[in-house]
Amino acid sequence: MAARFGATIVPFGAVGEDDMAEYVLDYNDMMKIPFLNDYIRESNQNTQRVREIGNGEVGNHQIFIPGLLPKIPGRIYYLFGKPIETRGREGILEDREEATEFYLQIKSEVDQNMAYLLKKREEDPYRSILDRVLYRVLHSPIRDIPGFKP
Repeated sequence: MAARFGATIVPFGAVGEDDMAEYVLDYNDMMKIPFLNDYIRESNQNTQRVREIGNGEVGNHQIFIPGLLPKIPGRIYYLFGKPIETRGREGILEDREEATEFYLQIKSEVDQNMAYLLKKREEDPYRSILDRVLYRVLHSPIRDIPGFKP
């Protein structure tokens, strides 16, 4: 799709949302609870479909809010990779093998970003909110809590 419109792709990674909440109930779990099952079905009957096209699982996708338990917040780590231009690469629209190779290149860069962020998160001495609060108490409140340089 990006190549069709000459868009620039920016490989992106984010880590840390698992430090914010615990995922406790997914769609299948919620559908086993009678009152939640009824509520989700009624809610979806009165809303516009997310996907009007498609059959099977894609066409019948139900909207729901998963069951989450909040955690003591950690940090969220982001990393934007080097932009990849698709302008001038319209040939990948015609060659499935080239398109697959291009996709795998982008996927690999995203995977590398994620692996790097996971490693840095484990090494972060200020990952815990308690460590960050203690840093603020012991240092000037206007100083930023140290991070890492990618």
